[in-house]
Amino acid sequence: MTIRALVVDDDEEIRRTAGDILQSLGHEHDAAGDQEAARGLLCSGKYSYVLLDLEIPVCPGRLCRVENGKNLLNEIRRTAGMEDVPVIVMTGHGNDGPDLAVSVMKLGAVDYVAKPLDGDKLDKAVREALEKARRSTSAAGSKARAGKLTPFSADDREMVIHEDHATVCGVTVWRDAGQPDMRDVLIALSRRHNGKYVRLSGAQLGKTLGRNASNPISRPIKDFRDRATELMESECSLECGKYDVIARGGGGYHLTEWMVVTGLGVETEKDDDESPSSCDNALTVRQRMIMEKITAGERLRQKDVIGMFRLDFSPSTVKRDIKALRDMGLIATHQDGYYVPSAPTM
Repeated sequence: MTIRALVVDDDEEIRRTAGDILQSLGHEHDAAGDQEAARGLLCSGKYSYVLLDLEIPVCPGRLCRVENGKNLLNEIRRTAGMEDVPVIVMTGHGNDGPDLAVSVMKLGAVDYVAKPLDGDKLDKAVREALEKARRSTSAAGSKARAGKLTPFSADDREMVIHEDHATVCGVTVWRDAGQPDMRDVLIALSRRHNGKYVRLSGAQLGKTLGRNASNPISRPIKDFRDRATELMESECSLECGKYDVIARGGGGYHLTEWMVVTGLGVETEKDDDESPSSCDNALTVRQRMIMEKITAGERLRQKDVIGMFRLDFSPSTVKRDIKALRDMGLIATHQDGYYVPSAPTM
């Protein structure tokens, strides 16, 4: 999809600078130096967003007035197909700029940037405006389809856990770049006891992931829930509630009964004599591999454990796993420097 912007400013240098910044974003653009030229472009093309200077002339050579910019904003809002297009105000009015921009935002602008233009700030303003518009469109589409949505809990729903992403109903809900801990959270919650998914408290999950009280696991779980709710509605026409994938209650976080989980690190069977609250429920796939080797008698030092996962995980991630195993009392360090199960015979 081509993203095209309309840049309206009477200063040629500002138009050129804005054009360079938008080009770096991969966006196309048209430019106008006055209200009359902007009107012509608005009638002839569809734009994804508008960068609007407040103080522009009606036509070349005329007086520049802030009211002209306000009037143009009102016209944009009345133009067919442009009613909801984001308008970002550009202002060079010094200390009065923010107050002036806020007053114009009440007329329908979504943000403002100060002149001279700062590339980073304009990049951010454009991205945020487009994302907000996308979410608004998605929400409007969801409401329009509300009577046709199928409850998420009406049937079995599949989650597949991959190395760097996870899908629900075939739609990618999580990627490693956003919340890397979520893979381990999903794997831990996919374990079963007596046929039901285990329930793990935030403290158990946080301890396993090496998080402290100032960095709780609740935030990435909330982000996962929010994204699942949005994508199930927009991509699958499913009415997915906040707790329809990961619920909480009766002992902690847990997957809902209609979830069917496959993929990386997912186990299909669970010994009935193992308690669902045991520490092993919260072990990551990496930690279980480490424990298996140490329990089998392999003399692994820190560098050896890091080497086991060097192609997929950073040394700091593996060191965090080792520390968590120590904190849970599962391993200790032999006097010769290798790891052993806790309380071994030396």
